[in-house]
Amino acid sequence: MYDFNLVIEEFPFYQQITPKMQTDLIQSTKQFQDFERCFNHFFDECERGFSNEFIISMYCRIYTPGKTVISYKSNVKEMYFIKQGIVEIYNNDQDYQPLTESARITHEDSKSKNLGQRAILYLPKFSYFGDYHILYNLKSNIVFKTLERHPDDMLKQNIEPLPDIIFMCVDKDKLLELCDLFPQTAENLKRKALEKRKRFMTQKNTMSKRYMKKMEDYRVENQGMQYEEGLDEFHTDEEAEQAEN
Repeated sequence: MYDFNLVIEEFPFYQQITPKMQTDLIQSTKQFQDFERCFNHFFDECERGFSNEFIISMYCRIYTPGKTVISYKSNVKEMYFIKQGIVEIYNNDQDYQPLTESARITHEDSKSKNLGQRAILYLPKFSYFGDYHILYNLKSNIVFKTLERHPDDMLKQNIEPLPDIIFMCVDKDKLLELCDLFPQTAENLKRKALEKRKRFMTQKNTMSKRYMKKMEDYRVENQGMQYEEGLDEFHTDEEAEQAEN
């Protein structure tokens, strides 16, 4: 595994060749070609020039299992594409759905094994995340962690450790720069990013005790009417960063 951006950092000729030659280089290089094919669900509505510049700007990050990739209320600086491994998504520490009664263990064991929370979602290989945080300048109100143990192995002893989780990443500034250069692609990515956020927030709210109380209060006040969150209604803990001078 290596950084794709070494091509432009070590060999400045890439920026000097024509767009057609850049496309030929990307599509004829096996590593680039395989990456684009694996993440076609991201690139399928991207203009060719955007895809070329995006791929050639990517770099590798390797995390060990059980590490936090994006913490609660953090400002997301990179977009992540999962090349190997699984990522878990959690609510923040003050708002989680406890384990079911059948999976309960003693308090001390729970503390030592970090089982006080249950993941609300699992992102498998060839998933990506961090897009809507960057495109809409939002803080993360959920936690992204590399999978430490498979859910079925939580209560077992002597489980072999999982392999490292491998990401290919792109910097926030580069993504926003490319969106400025390719506005049609930017609109497509923003639409898909909002749809993804809605799925994440729906699952977060389903597992959230505070949200369940909010819905119950709403039903009482509105005589049983169903509460629905709008697609683009951001939560208070996602409040965007203040623009820097």
